[in-house]
Amino acid sequence: MKRHLPFALTTLRLVLGPVALGCALAGVSRLVFLPLLVTATLSDIFDGILARRFGVATPALRRYDSITDVIYYLFILACLWRLCHPVIAENLWAIAVILVSEAGSILVCAVRFGKYPATHSWLAKFYGLCLLGGLIALLTFNAGSWAVVALALVAAVTNLEIIAMHLIASTPPVDVKSVFVLRRSPGEK
Repeated sequence: MKRHLPFALTTLRLVLGPVALGCALAGVSRLVFLPLLVTATLSDIFDGILARRFGVATPALRRYDSITDVIYYLFILACLWRLCHPVIAENLWAIAVILVSEAGSILVCAVRFGKYPATHSWLAKFYGLCLLGGLIALLTFNAGSWAVVALALVAAVTNLEIIAMHLIASTPPVDVKSVFVLRRSPGEK
């Protein structure tokens, strides 16, 4: 049973995206987003910790986690469009930076290795915490443009690091702490 817990936590996040969108469409109190966002972030943190502890941390599970993150955040983007439309509309360039940098990191990994990225770097983890703070500010407390711009800056730096990792590595980098720990094999061009 314990061996299935990491998969269940990742799947929980996959379910929380549509739940959040349903709440946004139903017009429930914005306070409901606080526990939804925190629960999703905790599931993202603990699915990996438990997978390593129970010995089920496979590249497939890591990629499922990464794909789930993208799907979950697309649902959250739809929530933002519904509830924070004026802020999102005036900061479309920042949203474009987030989406294009994310798509770029996925594309580089797909072209280079034929796989979905699962780097899980320290910077990516920091970005996840920034997403939590920024999304709470936007969805729960109706924050302004600063939250979107800050997220775009962190997303750009994080995804540039992930792209660099995929350009430097000779095999698909999985659970690599930083681009600075990657080394090319001797004789590799």
